Amino acid sequence: MEQPMTYTSALTYATQRQPLDHQVGALLSESDAVPVDFRVMSVIVPGSDHLEGASLAADVYRSLPATDQDTVVSIASNSGEEFKRITVCSLDRYHTPLGDVPVDDKIRNELCDEDDDIFLDDRGHFLRHGLDVNLPFLQKVLGSFNVVPLVMGSESPEFCKELGHAVGEVMANRRMLVVACVDIVEATEEGMERFRHHLKELDVASMMTLLNREEGIKVDGKGPLLVAMMASAYRRANDVAIRGLRLPQMGIPGFAGALIGRR
Repeated sequence: MEQPMTYTSALTYATQRQPLDHQVGALLSESDAVPVDFRVMSVIVPGSDHLEGASLAADVYRSLPATDQDTVVSIASNSGEEFKRITVCSLDRYHTPLGDVPVDDKIRNELCDEDDDIFLDDRGHFLRHGLDVNLPFLQKVLGSFNVVPLVMGSESPEFCKELGHAVGEVMANRRMLVVACVDIVEATEEGMERFRHHLKELDVASMMTLLNREEGIKVDGKGPLLVAMMASAYRRANDVAIRGLRLPQMGIPGFAGALIGRR
């Protein structure tokens, strides 16, 4: 298994309740993003614990329309021990410094029933990235909601298609938001432009080819990104609002911020 890249940035999120609450609150207050005018199904947000991507995350979350979301399905790639499955954490409540969030056991079980490669397992979870850095934003913006934390031990095309279909199925007739945690490890300007185009067009096939070939761009979280695009397309998404794409520089990852939905 390829080892995850280590970044040099020392700017990370606070770990105690009061400073984290202030930090996230300030980021949201300083954002000048306005809510999109379509129903949001999925968001693409930074997944690493680095404040360089925090303002972009705040822009995405400030762009959510003022509608209730009952459940957040978070999808992250694995950065811990190697495993070849998709895991859903076994906890009943997911802890953050801002308070606990209930895990939606009904949807968790439905996802496990949808596909044999989705298992109840804690491997890949609780590693200070992915859901852990995004839940505080969601708590400030959404208030009360349930969560279903997923980690992809394999991001093969087959696993992406399986999970994309499963998530798309459970989204039916539910107020659900998919959160895909994505960081850009390497990218040229041309690679980033192709990434932008495929995302804007919701072109899953071209995006899969681009990310798997790693020609001009390498993404940590390609599986979550593809699953979010697939699940949204399955639910007939027809609009994408890109809030920002930032190239990696000087040991700091690049970031993507976008909202996918239907008018």
